Amino acid sequence: MTDVDQQHQEHDQDPERPGAQARAKRAPKPRTAFVRAKAYPNGSTNPLRESILQVLGVLKAATVKQVWQLAQPDHEHPNTVASGLRDLALNKLTEQRGTTAGLKTKPDPDDLDEPAKPKAKPTKRLPVRPVGAGAVIWGLTELGLDAAATTLPKARQMGSRARSLGRGTGAPHAMAVNDAIVAITSPNTPGGGIGVIADWTTEASHPLPGGRQQIADAVLTAPGGRVPVLLVEVDLHNGDNAKIARKFDGYAEYFALTYKDPTHQGHPSTAKQLPVWRRKYPTAPPKTLPPIALVLDGAGERGLINTINEVQALTRKHWQPDGDFDFTSKIPILACTLEDLKAKGPHAAIWWRFGSHQWQSLTDALANRDYLQRTRTRLDAEKQAAQDKEHQRLEATRCPGCNRREDQYDYKPAASNGTKLCWDCQKEADDTREHNELLAARAENAALHPCYTCQGSIGGEPGTIAELHEPADPYRLECPDCDHNRRSHGRPPIILPLPTNRDRRRAAAGKLDDPYWHIRLHHAEKHPDR
Repeated sequence: MTDVDQQHQEHDQDPERPGAQARAKRAPKPRTAFVRAKAYPNGSTNPLRESILQVLGVLKAATVKQVWQLAQPDHEHPNTVASGLRDLALNKLTEQRGTTAGLKTKPDPDDLDEPAKPKAKPTKRLPVRPVGAGAVIWGLTELGLDAAATTLPKARQMGSRARSLGRGTGAPHAMAVNDAIVAITSPNTPGGGIGVIADWTTEASHPLPGGRQQIADAVLTAPGGRVPVLLVEVDLHNGDNAKIARKFDGYAEYFALTYKDPTHQGHPSTAKQLPVWRRKYPTAPPKTLPPIALVLDGAGERGLINTINEVQALTRKHWQPDGDFDFTSKIPILACTLEDLKAKGPHAAIWWRFGSHQWQSLTDALANRDYLQRTRTRLDAEKQAAQDKEHQRLEATRCPGCNRREDQYDYKPAASNGTKLCWDCQKEADDTREHNELLAARAENAALHPCYTCQGSIGGEPGTIAELHEPADPYRLECPDCDHNRRSHGRPPIILPLPTNRDRRRAAAGKLDDPYWHIRLHHAEKHPDR
């Protein structure tokens, strides 16, 4: 800067110069107008176009509102998304497929019998949608499908662009699938979304033997959102519940397929046969099959509830556990209505897990908390009832003698049944009875005549093995020891002498002192010749 220029600048900045203060008060206005690129005259940005391509790469066809809720949910209005779709259409990456009311907005050369004739001056303006024709459905062209592939994971199978989707019919099923994905994943959904659009795959194929396949409407793989795997089936109510139930037959057949992996590479299992589905969904939790969410629409609340109940009964073999807690080979099946999913979000208690007794949030339904808690409560109640019953039974087995229960014995047959004594008390009672009988017999035998040989007690010496434990025969002459000795030496039995007439008169007069007198009379009658 020269000295002259510096003097002019200082002169202009002099606050005492006339008009300088007025110029200082005027702040510069922010720039609001930009020159739009010729390729994108609607003013869309690169990130916006990339987000739109990513959404359409997953959904294949969607309305502006559906794309807006997934691509730019932070924008208050879908205007910017509509501009991005128009810019992509001008670059032949997107196209209109008709409307949700089933009206076409632009003929498709692929639908005509003859190739479309090129126009001399192609217009860049898209046809105007008729009033009342529903929301416009946008889809990808072949170029758009290739462009969308660059925005998704490299391993993603893009499939076809579904060029007939939305033409003439309004694609109600596809739009319902989109609504379900939006309701689960959009950040604006109540409670916050689960995962991102790149976590979804639509029209996921599950090959079956014989060239058949079971196609899932959508599959969510979002381990970070506490939903490792979720297969989504959307059904617009048509009254054929058996057809819905047959879908789960196909899934059960697919989940039962195995393959040989002798190296067990990538799998912790050492089994020779590994499930095929585990290769497709490696993030699924162990010891469970991938869950399937059934989203219903197209009928009133009562009709949809009846559908859930009937499908639950028809698919019982697929979800009912083996035993109380074995769900290893069972499919977790969840059901909800699309209306509740859109209005309340996936975190609300709108999910009915087959086999449960109440509505739950998605995470609770996947964890099966209602069934597990209810089953544990039932088992605890049954266990407590069994314990109470066993306690009552044991209380009834208390011994009348020692008051011990059956569980207080090491050897249970020795316990009492409550009506008789246990073995210990019975033995004690028997010993007491035998001892009393012995004392009574000992006293009675001592009062009898003495042993004819040893002059001791006729019952034997007290405390010996040979002692009699019962009253002796009144005609017995010897104690057990003397009788044994006589027999062992071969001596004949003792026979007392016959009573004389003098002995009889003295006995009658009470003057005969002979303790064996009654035995002599007995021997006289028994052995008169001896």
